[in-house]
Amino acid sequence: APPLWRWSALVNELKLAGRLRSIPPSIRSIFGLLIFGLVLAFTGRAGADQSAQLHSQRVFKIGVLATLNGSGSSLGIDTVAALQIAEEQIEADAISQHGGYRFEFFVRDTQHDPAKALEAIKDLDRRGVQIIIGPQTSSEVKMIKPYADAHNILVISQGSTASSLAIPGDNIFRLCPDDVLEAKAIVALMQHDGIQAIAPLWRNDAGNNGLHDSVKAQFEALGGTVTQGFQYEPTTTDFSAATSSIASQITNLQGGGTQASTIAVYLAAFDEVVDVFHNVQSNPNATALLPPRHWYGSDGVALSAALTGDANAATFAASVDYPNPTFGLPDSLQSEWQPISDEIEARTGIKPDAFALSTYDALFVIQRALEDVGDLKDFAAFKAAFVSEADAYSGITGSLTLNSAGDRANGDFDFWAVRNDTWVRTGTYDSSNGVITIFP
Repeated sequence: APPLWRWSALVNELKLAGRLRSIPPSIRSIFGLLIFGLVLAFTGRAGADQSAQLHSQRVFKIGVLATLNGSGSSLGIDTVAALQIAEEQIEADAISQHGGYRFEFFVRDTQHDPAKALEAIKDLDRRGVQIIIGPQTSSEVKMIKPYADAHNILVISQGSTASSLAIPGDNIFRLCPDDVLEAKAIVALMQHDGIQAIAPLWRNDAGNNGLHDSVKAQFEALGGTVTQGFQYEPTTTDFSAATSSIASQITNLQGGGTQASTIAVYLAAFDEVVDVFHNVQSNPNATALLPPRHWYGSDGVALSAALTGDANAATFAASVDYPNPTFGLPDSLQSEWQPISDEIEARTGIKPDAFALSTYDALFVIQRALEDVGDLKDFAAFKAAFVSEADAYSGITGSLTLNSAGDRANGDFDFWAVRNDTWVRTGTYDSSNGVITIFP
């Protein structure tokens, strides 16, 4: 029988030879180790005991839409590693049990680009892929949703949070809380800190628009003031207009009698946060944004390797506090998620968050759903089995119970901030009771 994993085919799928040349040397070396591990793992399987392979021929294709280059690549790279680790464990169980299921991954680097995501899902559909993990962003999910719904493709996003995509009955499932829950967390922290007014600065895409809208609604509902803010395009590289506008709005608030210490900036962004911070430091019209001004962030930046990898931006982030809420990992389950987290970081050099680790859980839910129905011939039956198994499953990220829209029904949040050029967990938000805990 042919080997289940063909390295030459995988190289063609990932097209990493060209992409690695565009990755910085430090990340390239990390990814080189990851790929070397993949070579050893996959070629090793090809030479494994033939009798064991004959008993484990149920191979299912899984598409992976991830960002492996540029903004958002931290989550994308960790997602691939998390899935690799889960697959290794599932395959080991299959061999020991002389049966079970295996998975063949078709990885596509979408680079946070909705057009690339749509192109990728169409290509994967032609290859017979009916299950996709990813994409990471709401703008990508929004783009591929009509195609997935029309072609019986189950999409499991680990990072999409836009509440506008919470639609019952579609083929989109999300293993993270939506922006409404995240907004509750960051607004609760702002209230705890005595913030009475915010000037929002946000990226124009589905996920960050949703965060802005939810934060604005909840902050105003509690009596706070939200300025007009500034929405920038994803292609923006010069943030002078954005930072100047936000600074002017803050100056106007202060001129109107709002105490300076109670005014903050809310930034919903991705890795372009580095360019934003560089601009604030150099823009003479943005002095109102400098310390001791407080900044608050979003899940798109939490644990960003790009931010801690830039000394100037990291120093600025620490000087303005800049806590970023992100879907948190349960402390009570640390003995379960910590070993997987450590293994991912060892392979990639990037500390994974709950978004990445949720894909590890996702593969086990997929496996259980396939065990229930046997195959993908009846897509409706598989989809129902996936929902049933998710509702019953508790993994390393906690309960995967879904709400009526197919999104994670619950989840607490951690706050992460940059301290001494590294990410530090500074507090938590308990979504069940609204309690904020700040660490000393």
